[in-house]
Amino acid sequence: MATLQKIRGKAGLLVGVIGVALLAFIVGDLLNSGHTFFNMNRNKIAVVNGKKITPEEFQAQVQTRTEEMQNMYRRQYGMSLPEGAASRINKEVYDQMVQDILLTDATAELGLTVSKEELADLLQGDNIVPMVKQQFTDPQTGVFNKDLLLNFLQVVLNEDESNLNGEMAQQLKARREAWLNIEKTVKQQQLVGKYFTLLSKSMAPNKLDLEAAYNGAKNSVDFAYAEQSYTSIPDSTVVISESELKNLYNKQKENFKQDEKREVKFFAVDIVPSEGDYKMTEEKINNLKENFSTTDDIAGMLSFNTDVPYVDAYVAQRDMDPEMKKFAETAQINEVYGPVFEDESYKMYRLIGKSVAPDSVKVRHIMFPLQADAKVKAQMDSILTVLKNGGDFAALAKQFSVDQNSAANGGDLGWLTETSAVQFGQKFVSSVFNGGSGYFTVETPYGQHIMQVTERTASVPKAKVAQLVLKVRPSSETYSTLYNKVSSYIAENGKLESFEKNAKDKGFSLNTVELTPEDISVGMLNDGREIVKWAYKSDKGDISEIFNIENKFLVAALTNVTPAGYAPLKSLESYLKMQLLADKKADMIMKSLSEKSPKTLDAYASAMSSKIDTAKFVTFNTSVITGIGREPVLCGVAPYASVGQLQGPVKGNNGVYVLAVTKKDESSVPMNAEMEKQKYEQMMYSILSSQIMEVMKDKADIENNRVKFF
Repeated sequence: MATLQKIRGKAGLLVGVIGVALLAFIVGDLLNSGHTFFNMNRNKIAVVNGKKITPEEFQAQVQTRTEEMQNMYRRQYGMSLPEGAASRINKEVYDQMVQDILLTDATAELGLTVSKEELADLLQGDNIVPMVKQQFTDPQTGVFNKDLLLNFLQVVLNEDESNLNGEMAQQLKARREAWLNIEKTVKQQQLVGKYFTLLSKSMAPNKLDLEAAYNGAKNSVDFAYAEQSYTSIPDSTVVISESELKNLYNKQKENFKQDEKREVKFFAVDIVPSEGDYKMTEEKINNLKENFSTTDDIAGMLSFNTDVPYVDAYVAQRDMDPEMKKFAETAQINEVYGPVFEDESYKMYRLIGKSVAPDSVKVRHIMFPLQADAKVKAQMDSILTVLKNGGDFAALAKQFSVDQNSAANGGDLGWLTETSAVQFGQKFVSSVFNGGSGYFTVETPYGQHIMQVTERTASVPKAKVAQLVLKVRPSSETYSTLYNKVSSYIAENGKLESFEKNAKDKGFSLNTVELTPEDISVGMLNDGREIVKWAYKSDKGDISEIFNIENKFLVAALTNVTPAGYAPLKSLESYLKMQLLADKKADMIMKSLSEKSPKTLDAYASAMSSKIDTAKFVTFNTSVITGIGREPVLCGVAPYASVGQLQGPVKGNNGVYVLAVTKKDESSVPMNAEMEKQKYEQMMYSILSSQIMEVMKDKADIENNRVKFF
């Protein structure tokens, strides 16, 4: 019995122990399961109306879009993607995926589709969309080449990758994927167009709408006016109570919905070279001068010693920068100039050679595999014979060339300078710039070619100049010194209060920014996405690690978290106070004018301590009045007032106004109902296209977790 009584006495403890054990068992099972709640919650970028966007789907689309953008930048600008592009592409892809889901749901609910025949017509039929046309338009003539498009599609959609070598197969695959993305985009745009058209038709104007639109622009007036600005009354003389602020807040509350916001304070330290780094770089280039001046292998020497790659090509002297051009014009072969300091770099030049040759050549080719067997060589000889006997080069290129890009355009490679041609090797450069105008063969790193130079520019003075360029960069010692300075500050000021209090004394300038989950730029940083991600994973009062962003060491502190929902009244006090100040000042001005009882515009101007100004060509539809700004009340009053009749005082956005119309013009052009209808529908379509997605997002159930991943 004693034992039983002890057990009963410890029953509460036993229940607690068993409860803890069961909880540990359940949590352990959850953590070890491949389909746990936690993993399910983590494994989604977003959920849009119940449809998941997984990291894998998102990343695949980001990669495709990045490759497209990279190719475009290389083709159009000859450069890689700019800094910050990755974060912006991520956001663009996310927005597009959300939009696709919302529009797919909306169009499916209405039964809207794009048929195969309709899509074919938009891509290669009689109504080809501009997106496709611009890809196959000659930049010189501006003429769209439909045959080029059809040839491209024949190759890209039907060619077997297994028949091509590795590089060509990769190119074909990339172009096929790019085309399929274009198809998807065009189909989506067509669906969106149908959806918007349906929506705009639901807002089609009736007779009264058209008459109102016409009448709104029918009467144009000039008027004289006097204004007393709200700034004429000091804010300190106007009393605003807490209850007034609260009442206005509640009245406008629906306008203040917002995502969760996070406030951070941060400082940034530029990672720049020290004085010692400049001296070290200058010494290094001076030590290299003798070798640079005497070596017979300038390409080999520069491959290890310069920050600007050596280009083994002759360049037109007129295209050189002034310093190099002056040197190239007067120097002797192998003469060296420098070092000089320019653009944060130390530079030396060495003249390798001079020539007089065409600046550019226009060439076309038929390309065969690099490892050409006897059969291929016989085919090349046969084609050369056909060409020399008057054969059609463009047709043969389309039929036989393995370079699918140029084959679709008759083998045309366009205009090449020696600098752009050097990638094909010196044999190629020598053949096209120094050879004749007939057909010839040449081998390059890319394959075997049958070539023809179709045009050459006039010969110009050219020079081959080797450059040894050393950019001054922060050394590891400088890097460590700056990093240690920032690190020491964090170690000594790991709490928010001291972090804020002591920054200025240590030479750090704190910046305050409010962030949303979708932000990319942060303050002066073009791409501060890492800071945004950190802020949304942290707790109020946390101090970040040291970020290395855009050549800056940066440290942030999370100073405030505003939950999603309605922005708090405190954060909107200044905004609301401005409205209340304007209203109260307007009442004060109008009361003062009423007491003075002026009867003329001159008297009103005197009572307002103002002057008389004029406004011209104002209609009911005018959005901004020249010299005044946005004052809808004036556009509503002036066009319907009689000439000479005093109007006002009226309360505007910026002050109190009194006006008198001096001239009124009524349009004699009769109403054209069809034209007014077109303008009205265009206006409605523009409003819909700019706002519909935000409305759809606002009404949708969207769980956005992107900030946890990217």
